[in-house]
Amino acid sequence: MPTIAEQITAFETKRASLVAANETIMTKAAGEGTTLDAEQEESFDGNQADIEAIDKHLVRLRAMEKTVVSKAVPANGKTGAEGTASRGGHTIHIKSTEAEEKFEGQNYTRMVIAKTLARLDGISAEGIANQRWGKSNPMLAQVIKAAVAGGGTETGEWGAELAQADTRYTGDFIDFLYGQTVFDNLPLREVPANVHIKGQDGAANAYWVGQSKSIPVTTADFLDVQLAAQKVAAIAVVSKELLRDSSPSAELLVRDALVQASAQRIDQTFLSADAAVPNVSPAGILFGLTALNSAGNDVDGVIADVKALYAPFLAAKNASGLQMVANESLSKSIGLMQNVMGNWAFPGITAAGGSLLGDPLVSGSNVGASDLILLKPSDIYKIGDRGVEVSLSTEAAIQMDSAPNGASDTPTAQTGVVSMFQTESVAIKVVRPLNYAKRRASAVSYIGDADYGTPVTP
Repeated sequence: MPTIAEQITAFETKRASLVAANETIMTKAAGEGTTLDAEQEESFDGNQADIEAIDKHLVRLRAMEKTVVSKAVPANGKTGAEGTASRGGHTIHIKSTEAEEKFEGQNYTRMVIAKTLARLDGISAEGIANQRWGKSNPMLAQVIKAAVAGGGTETGEWGAELAQADTRYTGDFIDFLYGQTVFDNLPLREVPANVHIKGQDGAANAYWVGQSKSIPVTTADFLDVQLAAQKVAAIAVVSKELLRDSSPSAELLVRDALVQASAQRIDQTFLSADAAVPNVSPAGILFGLTALNSAGNDVDGVIADVKALYAPFLAAKNASGLQMVANESLSKSIGLMQNVMGNWAFPGITAAGGSLLGDPLVSGSNVGASDLILLKPSDIYKIGDRGVEVSLSTEAAIQMDSAPNGASDTPTAQTGVVSMFQTESVAIKVVRPLNYAKRRASAVSYIGDADYGTPVTP
């Protein structure tokens, strides 16, 4: 019977092969400019189900491994047989030397720091990882050696290698980024980039027709959606001293510098009424919609507003699988509302979201303060995610402005430009390819002036 460690290794290997198979399916479809056919779809969905089952089983195996290790007792005797006999014949388990992460994404952040310092100091990233974290995290140095080459001779030419590094250390960083956004917490419909998707956006009507009478003409609405790969990007400038600080708090600052700006921008656009900027950014999901007016700020008002939000979905016969989105403050206000008996009217709601009148509610800090949004995630397309690309420069001149005017195709004079070389700083750039679009007009409705929280008095 295989040991727990051997089972974990086997399932990790199987998972990797399933992931690779699904990537091959999606790449083939993208190359042909088509969606998945029935056979590909069945194979992809089957692989995905197996991946999810393996992930759950790996959690169980690792928990069991920790339990077994905690119960282990020292072996006595001078021979293997005597040692085994002293432990009742049980196999000896060796505890992993890998230290637990102190915060989500720490190992990936350490890879970025090691690679950056290798570029700054002209030594190997593996050597830096061994020196700083070799005792607590020896696997990290091995992953860097195997998956990430040494510092390049050209500025900023190493980011793709980081994005493709071992998923044991990139996955937690990407999950952390995803966890910051409402966009990534909604189960949107994933499609390949640069593929035309044609569909019907409205139902055609049929009629009862009398004998010898004319048949009424019916119409149906159609749409054509194409999602090109656009990008969300941010540059964070940090000092070399901060990168050389090996404390967890310094690493945490680097991680947050890599993540926060791009995470904020994704939701600010996605949940807005902004129009699309051609070849730059997609329209917000509220663009082109007329906001509904709230029926009131009491419990009855909340119930009436939910009914009003549902009305267009019901009219379009599209009212299944809906989710709500609200600002954390508005979500908390709903959770604090009481009915005439003094009981919590909506006990399933907190600042982090929950369930409102039977529908999931996702909260986020970048949702409009007075917006209560109802949407159907499966009716919003997003392109398949390509991960996060990270690159750096120690010599670039950066315009320290949240609205820079620099452009390589139309050069103009820039102000507030700072030299990374002169200031002993490092510019770290994060780029995430991204795009989305509504699948049909009835995908979203929203209240634009919600202000809940006044308790109903007897």
